[in-house]
Amino acid sequence: MAETASQTAPVPVTILCGFLGAGKSTLLKRVLEDPQGVRYGVVVNDFGAINIDAALVAETSADQVALSNGCICCSMRDDLVAALENLMGMETPPEHVIIEASGVSRPLAILDAVEQGAFAGRIAVDATICLVDAEQFRTLDFRATELAIDQAGSSDLLVFNKCDLASEADIAATEAALLGPNPTIRRIRAIQADVPRDILFGPDLRLSRSPVGQEAHDAHHCAPGCDHPDHDHAHDHDHTRIFDSWHWSHEAPLDWERTRAALSALPSWLLRAKGVLKVSVEGADRRVVFQLVGKRQAIMLEEGAPPDTSQIVFIGPAEQFDREALEAHVADCVRRENTG
Repeated sequence: MAETASQTAPVPVTILCGFLGAGKSTLLKRVLEDPQGVRYGVVVNDFGAINIDAALVAETSADQVALSNGCICCSMRDDLVAALENLMGMETPPEHVIIEASGVSRPLAILDAVEQGAFAGRIAVDATICLVDAEQFRTLDFRATELAIDQAGSSDLLVFNKCDLASEADIAATEAALLGPNPTIRRIRAIQADVPRDILFGPDLRLSRSPVGQEAHDAHHCAPGCDHPDHDHAHDHDHTRIFDSWHWSHEAPLDWERTRAALSALPSWLLRAKGVLKVSVEGADRRVVFQLVGKRQAIMLEEGAPPDTSQIVFIGPAEQFDREALEAHVADCVRRENTG
């Protein structure tokens, strides 16, 4: 049985990791220069006496805590906990926290610090995103390569960055090196750390708080690949040929056991998915929130009224996107008496 979430959802935490020079600060700057209405709190760690990464994002409006002269996965673990306490103790706490780890940090130790009991119900890891320099990876020495592989294997989503500078042979070799030991890790390619927000942070859950007639529109959220005729697709960066999305809805209550089984077996090429569902649990209709990012997945019962209609948004690479396969999976969520 899944845990019941508290009435106030915990603040999501995104961890950015990756070896030195992979593009973490570039990605962070992209987010903070265009926060899109989200109040971010940022913890920036640089392995040195001067925190250059923090200086690079200092002109943004996000609340920041800079950690210098140490690695937050080991010597500065207590400082990381204190930094998070500082952010969450603000009069107006952030709506989303981003931790940019140093290039020599190991994500599992950071996850352990974030997920300790003191933060239970207050913050929750949304995803660990690892950036990889696709051009330079093959030039790393043995120790650096081992660390980069550990960072990748501990993450939910890999971003193979600088693909404009790397040859196809470099990219393919880098993917083979990192995916060989971890073939189930989800991954995307990027240029200048330009990754759509729906991939980084998932579809907007506003669909759960809108009238039914507006839910389908909000669920699309102008996701990459959306072909809704009423949407304006004059985006700054055209991702429509790289990513695709699909929105599923169902009015009748879903079966709890079948829903958990079906959503746990979704295709490995999916990058992001999020939904709010009406599920029958022990004879009562309950509200369930589903989220998938990379290999991380959560299916959680929440307090509050269930939606009138269950809805899920799926996002994945366009060349692999298979809507029929997704539809077959989610069809298994439907209670048997409602099939046929």
